[in-house]
Amino acid sequence: MKLLISSYTFEPFPLEEVFLFAHNVKADGIELVITPQVCKIGFEAIKNLSQKYQVPVVNIHQPPWYVLFTGKKQMDKMIAIAKDLGAENLVVHLATVRRNFNSKFFDWIKQREVESKINIAFENAAPRGLEAWPNYCGHPEKLESFVKSRHINLTLDVAKAFLKGFDSYQFFQRNHSNIKVIHVHGFDRKGHFHKGLLEDTFDWAGFASFVKKFNYTGAMTMEIFPLMKLFYFKLPPKEALDRAKDTIEENFRMLRRV
Repeated sequence: MKLLISSYTFEPFPLEEVFLFAHNVKADGIELVITPQVCKIGFEAIKNLSQKYQVPVVNIHQPPWYVLFTGKKQMDKMIAIAKDLGAENLVVHLATVRRNFNSKFFDWIKQREVESKINIAFENAAPRGLEAWPNYCGHPEKLESFVKSRHINLTLDVAKAFLKGFDSYQFFQRNHSNIKVIHVHGFDRKGHFHKGLLEDTFDWAGFASFVKKFNYTGAMTMEIFPLMKLFYFKLPPKEALDRAKDTIEENFRMLRRV
């Protein structure tokens, strides 16, 4: 199992901080979220950071502005980015493609996976807002039926799954061959996500240990964002970055030990 750090981890600080941190803790790679900062510095700069710190980009995560709709044009753009950076997986929120269960769009997806050799791993839906429809994206039985009948690859966001009533252990056991990416982050019962793993009662170490029993070769990404805020008008003080690094390292070491 590859243990990854999200590129959004220390946002709004420069992306180089994430690559440096990933190098120092010996992470297996980065999940690159396509944000305005990433687009501003450009993908050649991302390649240079990856080479400089010897930290590969393993996953690409769709940009937040695709939340309303992700169509074929957007998918092809992201596939091209993934190929250019040598990534293995493309994470796309299943609800944002706005397609029904039987849509031919998913036949096209399988064809593009074969052509590009990139796993397109659709993420299960959150129990709120724009991800509430279509409902099969977050319903345990319907999602499993979708995966098996349409042969779709998944990103399993464990917190979202838990809040939608999934038994994450059983769901992983039955579908692990299709689960290419796992997202882990703390949460509360009100649907506040991206907290530290030690801030809730879910047994994250136990779940990671369970996953390893299946000789899982996919990627587990820590999506913990200690500095997350809707808007920043200036950088937080360096002390805030140092505290964030301590939090992320503590959580990373816990997962690495299992």
